[in-house]
Amino acid sequence: MVGVVGHMANPTTSDVASLAAVAETGGATWAGFADAFWWRDVWIQLLAAAEATSSLEVGPAMTNPYLRHPFHTVSALATLQEHAPGRTFLGVSAGGSEVSAVAGMSRRDAPDRTRELIELVRAVADGRALEESSGRTLEVPLQRPPVLIAARGDTMMSLAGRLADRVLLFGIPTGDLGRSVEIIQSGARGRASAPELIWAPLVAHDETLIPSLLNVAVYASLNSRREYRIGWGLDDDLAARIKNELVRAGPAAAARSVPAVVLDDLVLAERNPSRIAEIASGLGVVSLAVPGFSPESLPAHLEWAHQVEDLIGHTG
Repeated sequence: MVGVVGHMANPTTSDVASLAAVAETGGATWAGFADAFWWRDVWIQLLAAAEATSSLEVGPAMTNPYLRHPFHTVSALATLQEHAPGRTFLGVSAGGSEVSAVAGMSRRDAPDRTRELIELVRAVADGRALEESSGRTLEVPLQRPPVLIAARGDTMMSLAGRLADRVLLFGIPTGDLGRSVEIIQSGARGRASAPELIWAPLVAHDETLIPSLLNVAVYASLNSRREYRIGWGLDDDLAARIKNELVRAGPAAAARSVPAVVLDDLVLAERNPSRIAEIASGLGVVSLAVPGFSPESLPAHLEWAHQVEDLIGHTG
């Protein structure tokens, strides 16, 4: 079940539709696109992705519980389902640095806010009111969507284990993957079935991808555990400067201040499908996702991911 995490900077609606169509042609099961308030609206773009495809699951990757009222997220999801019945998902995370730095919203309660959003979506899909005391209901049919959570913080990872249908491991230092999976699995204890683990390894398939991988590394470096940041030479002052540059000028500008060693921990030098499958099997990963940097580069990356998935569980 190979997925695609859209990573085009400020894509047009046409860009999103093109990437979705290429993803479907390349055998991807799902594709998600970023919900960034300073870019074009993701829900409108998801409609274009739905109309450009016939079997691909589409959804935000990721939205967050802060920048839209939960009622609007429920309504948007229901509207998307009308255009892509049976093939939508809800991707949720704590939100990026811009939520606090620009919108002025603390993300310290992200696990609680994320839980409330997921519970609301599921309750409304089960026929309950948007708000119990008023009895106001959603006047659009809503089916329960698969919930995909991407998390790096321990509390969010534990929540993902408890509530998610799928958990995306993305932008996590290679040395921290095993610990992260343990936290997710611990959160899932007591569930009838654990969430599906999806790994999106960052792989430098060729030199042209380095700038795009650096952009991912900016966010990952800021959201990684402090001990990793310090080990990279990224102390609190430097992290604050990178965050300010990210907000002011974007990831490409901020990437110039990220220590080069960060890429060593985040980007795998090894791209041999057998070795990647061996790592995935050891983590309990059952499927892969690839970053969608462009429609042109995506087919080769999907082919590689399918090779890895075919080997998962058959290595070692």
